Amino acid sequence: MQFHRTIIEHRMTRPIFFALIFLTNNFCFSQDIEHQIQITNPKEQVKLIGQLGKPLGTTLTVQGIIVDISSKGYKDGLNLIVQSINDSSIQELITIPLSPYFKEFGDKPLPKLEKGSTYQLRVYETGKFVGIPDKAYKEANIILQTTGYYFQNRLVVLSGEKIKPIKTTPNSFIGQIALISGIAKNENDTAYIYTSKDKLRLIGFRKWSALEIGKLAEVYGKIEQTETKGIYNVRDCNPRLVKLEDQIGMTVKLRGKAISLNGYWWFNYRGTDIYVEKMEELPNWTVNNHFRPMEITGILEQAVLPRLDQITLKTNRDSKLYYIVRKPSWTPIDKLLEIEDPQTEDD
Repeated sequence: MQFHRTIIEHRMTRPIFFALIFLTNNFCFSQDIEHQIQITNPKEQVKLIGQLGKPLGTTLTVQGIIVDISSKGYKDGLNLIVQSINDSSIQELITIPLSPYFKEFGDKPLPKLEKGSTYQLRVYETGKFVGIPDKAYKEANIILQTTGYYFQNRLVVLSGEKIKPIKTTPNSFIGQIALISGIAKNENDTAYIYTSKDKLRLIGFRKWSALEIGKLAEVYGKIEQTETKGIYNVRDCNPRLVKLEDQIGMTVKLRGKAISLNGYWWFNYRGTDIYVEKMEELPNWTVNNHFRPMEITGILEQAVLPRLDQITLKTNRDSKLYYIVRKPSWTPIDKLLEIEDPQTEDD
C-alpha cells in the first residue's frame, strides 16, 4: 500500500499560523515537508494540488481499473487504479476511492462499475479530513475504531464508460522515464528487450549473459524514439530480470515493501512474500518500516522455512519452500510503480 501527499501551493503574505499535513494512507509515515498556512485567510491564495497533479475541483478525464479494497478503513469500497490522466499514460501507483456525483453507479450517465474492468471517467478530485486527532482520542477516553487523522482524497464521478483494457507501449512514454518489460536478447554487442511489437535498445548496459537471454526482463529508463519504426533507445537505464525463479543464485535488487506482523518481518515482491535474512537487524532498521517501499539487495536463494501465512494461527508453524535474500542490504525508495505493487481485495 502506498502513501501520497496532497501538495499545497501558496504565496505567503503574513506570518505562519496553522499547520496542515495531508496524508492519504492508513499508515502514518513521517512526511518530508510540512507546509504551514492559515487556510481561512484568503490573502494567502492557497491552492490545493491533488494526487492527479491538478488543483482539487478540476474536471479531468481518467482511465483505469476498478478494484474493491475491502476492510481498508476510509479507502474501503470501489477504488480506481489510475492509468491515464487526460490521455497521458502514467505508471505511478495512484489508487483513489470513487463516489458518484448523484444517486448511484449505474444510474445514467454514471456507469455501473465492475471490479477488474477498465473505465474512462470524467471526474473531479476532492477530499476531507477523516479520523480522530491523537490528542483528542486520548482526551475523550472512548474506544473507537480509528486510523489516525489525515486528509483522504476521493474522485467524484460525473460520467463515464467501460473501455477495453489499456495496453501501454514504449511510444506512450516518449521523453519520459518508464518501466517496460519484454524478453532479454542481444544483437551483436548490444542488449535489447523485445516486446510483442517493439525493440528497446539498452544504451550503456552490458550484454545479457547466457543465463539471462530469453528470460522476462524489464528496463527503467528514459524512452527515446529512433529513426527506425518500432525501435527505441533507453538511456540512464536499469535493466533487470523480473521472475524470481530466473534469479536464484544471483545478486538481485528487488523493489517491494517490508511487512511485519507479531514481531515477524518479511518482504513482498510483486505479490510474493519472501524472507530476508535477519531483516530486523539490518542497519538503521525501524518499526516504522512496516509497509515502507524499499529496495532489497542481496543473493537470492531458496530454503524451507516456517510458513508466513500461519503467524497468527499456530505456534509451531508448518514449513514451506520460500525465496530468501542472503547477505542483504536495504535502501528506502519514495514509491512503487503500479506494476510493482499489485492491488487486490485483500491488500
